[in-house]
Amino acid sequence: PYCVQVYRKGKTVTLGHYSTAEEGARVYAATPEGIADLAARDAPPPPPQPQLPSNSELSSSELIRSERSRTGFKGVSKMGSGATPYRVSVQRGGTTVHLGRY
Repeated sequence: PYCVQVYRKGKTVTLGHYSTAEEGARVYAATPEGIADLAARDAPPPPPQPQLPSNSELSSSELIRSERSRTGFKGVSKMGSGATPYRVSVQRGGTTVHLGRY
């Protein structure tokens, strides 16, 4: 009376019917979906993120300067004029991440 199903590429795949829930659970645990669920369950929790200071808490000596940047600060570029002329970005894993315009 116990049916084991998984979802693959948006479709329901029935793996079979079993007389006990435990039998069905063993079948599910041997599937790629079950293995991934076990790995996620057993993975250590992510480390706590450090508390970053707010912009107003940083002193001028804590800002990262750059001689290569026209603004004088690493990761800050001037995008023109107006209310928010500066864009802040960082590199993470080879990808540029834009943090905002100020």
